[in-house]
Amino acid sequence: MVRIEQLDSGTWKAFLDAPISLLVLGKTGCEPCKIWTGTLEEQTDELTNEVRVGVLLLDAPGLGHFKIDNPWVSLVDVLPFNALYIDGERVAEWAGGSLDRLEEELNGRA
Repeated sequence: MVRIEQLDSGTWKAFLDAPISLLVLGKTGCEPCKIWTGTLEEQTDELTNEVRVGVLLLDAPGLGHFKIDNPWVSLVDVLPFNALYIDGERVAEWAGGSLDRLEEELNGRA
């Protein structure tokens, strides 16, 4: 099973600097976000060993520095929203929950 990290103002920066990390943006009460993270948690393949998965709730307090350092977030209009990072660099992004899309991005980048 994949361990989903709950990110906050003190943890997001180190998380994004990991070798491979999937940032899932959501909001409190977002049902599609809960379904997507549940789907990710159930995965037991190579995703478990290779990719750190973290959720950042955009409506949580104290995320001013995250939003300033990542101005692209202001353009996100569909949740959940995924951003794949490799060695601290955002290399892919997409809206919605799709394991096929995640695997496609991982196979093409990682």
